[in-house]
Amino acid sequence: MPPFVLVDGSYFLFRAYHALPPLTTSTGLHTNAIRGAISAIQKLMRRIQPTHMAVIFDTPEPTFRHELSPIYKGDRPAMPEELSQQIPYLHALIRALGIPLHMLPGAEADDIIGTLAKRAEAAGHQVLISTGDKDMAQLVTERVTLEDSFKDKPMDVQGVFDKFGVWPNQIIDYLTLMGDASDGIMGVPGVGAKTAAKLLTEYGSIGGILENVDKIKGKVGQNIKEHADGIALDHQLASIVCDLDMGLKYEDLKLMDPNISALRELYTELEFRNQLQSLDHPNNPNGATYKQAAKAITTTASVANAPEVEDQADKTSVDDQLGEARYHTVLTQEDWDTLFNRLNTEKRFAFDTETTSLDYRVAQIVGFSVALDAHDAYYVPLAHDYEGAPQQLDRDTILNQIKPLLEDGNVKKIGHHLKYDAHVLENHGIHLAGWYFDTMLASYVLNSVATRHGMDDVARLYLSHLTTTFEQVAGKGAKQKTFNQIELETAAHYAAEDAHVTYRLYEVLDKKLQAHPELINILHNIEMPVARVLTSMEENGIELDMDFLDQLGVEFANTIQNLESEIVDIAGQSFNVSSPKQVGEILFDKLGLKGGKKTSTGQYSTSESVLEKIDHPITDLILEYRGLSKLKSTYTDGLLKQVNNDTHRVHTSYHQALTATGRLSSTDPNLQNIPVREDIGRQIRKAFIAPEGRILLAADYSQIELRLMAHFSQDHALVDAFNHGQDVHKRTAAEVLGIPLDEVTSNQRRQAKAVNFGLLYGMSEFGLTRQLGFSREESRSYIGKYFQRYPGVLEYMERTRQVAREQGFVETILGRRLYTPDIMASNKMVKQGAERAAINAPLQGSAADIIKLAMIAVDKILPKDQAKMLLQVHDELVFEVEESIADELSAKLTEVMQSVLKISVPLIVEVGKGNNWDEAH
Repeated sequence: MPPFVLVDGSYFLFRAYHALPPLTTSTGLHTNAIRGAISAIQKLMRRIQPTHMAVIFDTPEPTFRHELSPIYKGDRPAMPEELSQQIPYLHALIRALGIPLHMLPGAEADDIIGTLAKRAEAAGHQVLISTGDKDMAQLVTERVTLEDSFKDKPMDVQGVFDKFGVWPNQIIDYLTLMGDASDGIMGVPGVGAKTAAKLLTEYGSIGGILENVDKIKGKVGQNIKEHADGIALDHQLASIVCDLDMGLKYEDLKLMDPNISALRELYTELEFRNQLQSLDHPNNPNGATYKQAAKAITTTASVANAPEVEDQADKTSVDDQLGEARYHTVLTQEDWDTLFNRLNTEKRFAFDTETTSLDYRVAQIVGFSVALDAHDAYYVPLAHDYEGAPQQLDRDTILNQIKPLLEDGNVKKIGHHLKYDAHVLENHGIHLAGWYFDTMLASYVLNSVATRHGMDDVARLYLSHLTTTFEQVAGKGAKQKTFNQIELETAAHYAAEDAHVTYRLYEVLDKKLQAHPELINILHNIEMPVARVLTSMEENGIELDMDFLDQLGVEFANTIQNLESEIVDIAGQSFNVSSPKQVGEILFDKLGLKGGKKTSTGQYSTSESVLEKIDHPITDLILEYRGLSKLKSTYTDGLLKQVNNDTHRVHTSYHQALTATGRLSSTDPNLQNIPVREDIGRQIRKAFIAPEGRILLAADYSQIELRLMAHFSQDHALVDAFNHGQDVHKRTAAEVLGIPLDEVTSNQRRQAKAVNFGLLYGMSEFGLTRQLGFSREESRSYIGKYFQRYPGVLEYMERTRQVAREQGFVETILGRRLYTPDIMASNKMVKQGAERAAINAPLQGSAADIIKLAMIAVDKILPKDQAKMLLQVHDELVFEVEESIADELSAKLTEVMQSVLKISVPLIVEVGKGNNWDEAH
């Protein structure tokens, strides 16, 4: 009969955390303590094979010992965040493994273990306590054994004596005498482990020692007398309670069958690949290795024939997650003909390209994969060219053959980030049509903040499946291979899995969307069409004036050098102005400026928010230096590096599934962060030009978020101002200040504008004070008067906060859901930030919906031979058109963009034109 096992979970947690190096998931969750503790527990179970056991943890609540002594465990450092975040996952894993787990507020793990051990012993059971805590040696008897499972060292009665020099029934006295600083047990000064053992051997107990204290010579005897009053307290602190009222029976501590479904979710989120695989290969406790899996998957055999399980309610096989999958590699003409004939009979299929580069501008096809259902996926390799690569089908022949199918709009294509595949196909002269379902965009539409929206993340969230990552097959860093260099056996599994997972995601996400018609509309009538429009815009690019950029870069460099000289002169010594460390030392050590705070790295923070608060000429110059240096590296230097040398055009990449609100973002280069209101930003915009014979048009929605505020709030004064075409900022100033509209000064209008836009983003009194130079009282008064004149705005803000709290999301004008996960946070600052975001999200998200509707509508009326849509920057669209049609097209753009959606106030579009972007804007 195996012993009843009690595991000191808190000890396992800390021991594993300090024993293993930092380990994190791709989302930043630390997992080293979880991995180490679970591994040690499972190793213990394999060795002992218990039928009954429990893992016991401390709770954060104070215990009776804290009431007895204010210094009890007072010297222990606070638990690191990297460890505390792992505790809920460890608890969940233990329970999912079917292991009883117990905690009791107000009691320590030692007390629970002591109570359960004594009960089990009294019932005639052998007990094994797994811990590294020496205090628990007091529990050892002929039936209770101690061991440190990390060291595999059992300790029985004799073992206690051999280790400590006292018997188990003397351990409490032993601990009382020698004390434990980490527990706040003071002990007797001068009495260490050897002296305590010697005294107890001679006198038997503390009682015996106190009775014979006059016989104890020297300092030790004197200290015992002087600290006799504290001995009783220390004895109580050191004693493990063994009679807690737990309400547990022995049968409650029986091991249960694992909850496979819960384990799958946890292993997926924690990215425990081997453990996840072991669920699919239950006869292999370690799980299949990646090499084994890859080898099996590239054959035509079944990949996921997991053995049947008895209890399908609690145990989920891999078939339930991804379906029974067969992955095929197509190398012969016969196999291709069979697949191609089947493709021609299908109305929809999942499609994915494998390429030589992630940069769509230069990527060439290495192969492609397809999945026609949830059971079969095929990889067609075309250009693997490593030494020893097998003979493959001819790329040009196969692509020419499949071109009509890919360009057939009646055949529905399913993909994950179809825009990338469309670009790659364009590089080979194929214009993808029939865009039907993009699983990346579907995930984004369902919940933009639930996860990142790459395939690996979406599969983990919605399929509880860990995909094979590119780094697993290609390696990392400088040694990373391009896909054409990867061995076919490995590459085929990776590629076929992409298509298979995409098809399964389509099934799962499409089903989830069916419950939300408004989200179906956003996916199919907004995001999917916009993805096609963006593909054309990215292909188009925009022309740059290279000579102008060169000259601007020289000017920037000269200004930066002059700024650096001024900064060094003020500092009184030469230093590296680009070094935050040296800047901090100059400001706060050399110049003695106030406001310096050191970070955890030991150096001063010199962030923008810190420098802005310091009233000194040097900080203004440093901020200007940094801003200009960033503009130079990002734009004048950066744009020149990213331009196509043949066409002098630069091609940004737009991201649809990145922001929380539905707004597009751009990278390589980022054209949405050029500071448009500053002279320097306008200088950069001058570099974006139209070729000879053409002109740039910039069509911009005017004050769209304020107009949306009028629509959502239905505030009478705000709606009236827009409906009568009034200057809404002047109207605000007039309303708040109680003066006629025609008496509002430019400065008063500026202040009102700051409030109008600031409130959209939840600006506080403090923010208004800092921006306008008001006193706090003036800011409070201004905002108070504003809400008196615009009560609908205040009502909207309060209503939106409440909706966000009640349902966890707010909605745009078209029903796009914008989730607010931190709206109920216990941290006040986090909660207030979430409330500000919730107030702004419907406005910003609705503006994003409207500009996307405009892009779709405008694309349909553009004469493609005479005009191109090039850029989308927030509420602005930029076009390149033939000069001869510029005025006519401007009128059409205005009409179409203003009519894409009817709201309570007019949508106004302003169109400018010019030879460069600055002139047009």
